[in-house]
Amino acid sequence: MTFKTKPNTYSLGLAPSSRAKCRGCKGVVAKGEVRVVTHAFVRPNRATYFVRHVRCTTAACVASMIKAHGSIDSVPVGSSIDAETLASIRAQLSA
Repeated sequence: MTFKTKPNTYSLGLAPSSRAKCRGCKGVVAKGEVRVVTHAFVRPNRATYFVRHVRCTTAACVASMIKAHGSIDSVPVGSSIDAETLASIRAQLSA
């Protein structure tokens, strides 16, 4: 059985708990900390996600985010991030 894979998508948000570990530094992403989430396709009706601290996001990851969404400004954002923090995060990712 073959199926067509789907590209990864990304989002920015606040960690709802302290259970996730960063794919970059392997440290815990603390509750309320801003994180970059990679939504990865596994197979039909199955997906997973990986998280990173914003500071641990690599240039390759940012390039993938831009490829998937068109620009850093188009990456979906959780509603609980205020505008000032969001502007800071986007500037950091664009640098």
